[in-house]
Amino acid sequence: MISKKILLGATTAGFLLSPFALQAAEPVSNIGITGSHNRYKLSSDIDDVDNNKARMPKGGIYYNFGNKMTGEEGVIFQAGVEAKYGEKGDVKEKQMQAEADVGYRVGLGNNSYIDGIVGAGYEHSRIDDTKGLDVRLTNKSPFAKAGVGFNHKGDSVLTRLEVGTRYSVNAESKIKVQNLGSTTVDLKDKYSPYAELNFMWDKGYNDLPLTAGVYYTQHNYQLKDKYDIANTKLKNDEIGFKLGLAF
Repeated sequence: MISKKILLGATTAGFLLSPFALQAAEPVSNIGITGSHNRYKLSSDIDDVDNNKARMPKGGIYYNFGNKMTGEEGVIFQAGVEAKYGEKGDVKEKQMQAEADVGYRVGLGNNSYIDGIVGAGYEHSRIDDTKGLDVRLTNKSPFAKAGVGFNHKGDSVLTRLEVGTRYSVNAESKIKVQNLGSTTVDLKDKYSPYAELNFMWDKGYNDLPLTAGVYYTQHNYQLKDKYDIANTKLKNDEIGFKLGLAF
């Protein structure tokens, strides 16, 4: 009797947990380079600052690990980091981001799949402007993330489209001016939408799968207290590409 109860309990637990144990594809590593065009828009209650726009190219490297690109039905996940650098005139920017996603994927037929993901991460950026006063702006932004994805498995290429948003949590900005000291202000929690289209070919360099993709992401920063520095807002629209190898 006891053994039957144990067997029934184990069977029931296995049935309930089995969808989360499915992983049809082994996770892979993906490493490569990235490049982007960034369009900044700074707005403020100060007339001279309102709608001030600037553009900057960036380049960098990235690495991620997971089966979000290769997985079929079941649990999918991915963790990764990336670092970028941009320079234009007297302005330089360094940016680092780390994030991890987990989700669940179901089949639609014809080697097509749809999934939902959630995740979390951390973004750190530093902008140095050496024209006139030596000004440094540092933004630190933990974030939560949610998105939906569509995967298609072709004869020789995997395709993935993902759209979603990142939501900053308890972000802060530190402004430092040479010889005048520094101040730290809290940033308002903001949504930052993104979209990305990625491809993976089964044959690439030395039989390593080749990956490529394009993406759009928006970075939104706004002071939490509207009376701090005249209710300043900064938006960065970033359009870029990625090129790498999987192993």
